[in-house]
Order: sequence, then structure tokens, then C-alpha cells
Amino acid sequence: MSCESKIAGGGRPTQYTTDIGLAICERLCDGETLRAVCADPGMPDKATVRDWLARCPEFRELYESALQGRAEDVAREAIEIADDSKGDYVEKVGPAGKVVTVFDRYNLARCRLRCDVRRWVVDRLAPNGFAAVELKRLE
Repeated sequence: MSCESKIAGGGRPTQYTTDIGLAICERLCDGETLRAVCADPGMPDKATVRDWLARCPEFRELYESALQGRAEDVAREAIEIADDSKGDYVEKVGPAGKVVTVFDRYNLARCRLRCDVRRWVVDRLAPNGFAAVELKRLE
């Protein structure tokens, strides 16, 4: 089974190499999307990367590892957001012009949204989430 793809064009690489695979996966771990990585002229297009996932077990393993690492980072971000109490209370001018400290329900709602989005992303990056389903589909 060859790891070469005939899909990419315009001078983009079609032959899988460990260097290209590592470069893609490092950028995914750093939080970039596959779309952003593949937009660079020196990188293969998305169709080629998906073809490599189906044909190259070495790359597939690196890619799964990168997604798992990214999922762990996003999960840690959600924990940091949940643990951060800055902004939980704000000072407002109450009746008779007196300044009072009150719970900021808008901050709580925003933090909840930020955590929910990260949980959604982790669910899709985690081994049993969308990413795994997408990889299985390529087999």
C-alpha cells in the first residue's frame, strides 16, 4: 500500500513523508485547524491529508495522537475557566448611590458557554468522538 496521493496539485506535496506528517501534527497540537495547516502553500491539501490517513498507518497514528493531545489541552482550558473566579463579582451603584458588590451572572453565563464549547470540541477530538468516527469512515 503506497502513501502517495494523486490528489494534491499546484506544486503541493503528494508523497507522504515523516517530516510532513510531523509538521502537520505539531501544528494541530498547537491548536491550528487542518484547514489552516493545509492552506499553506508548502503543505498538502486536505484531500491529500485525508487520503494519507486512509493509506498510511504511520501518519494515522501520529494524527490520532495529535488530536488526543489537542483534546487534552482544550479540556485543561475548560478546567482553568471553571476554576477562575476573577470577574465573579462586580461593583455596582445601588440605591441611594451606595456602591455594592454583587454576583455577576453575565460572567457566569459567559464562562459556562466557554466551557460548553470546549467540552463540545473535546468530544469531537477524543478517541470516541467525531474525529475517531471520521477516521473510521476513511478506512
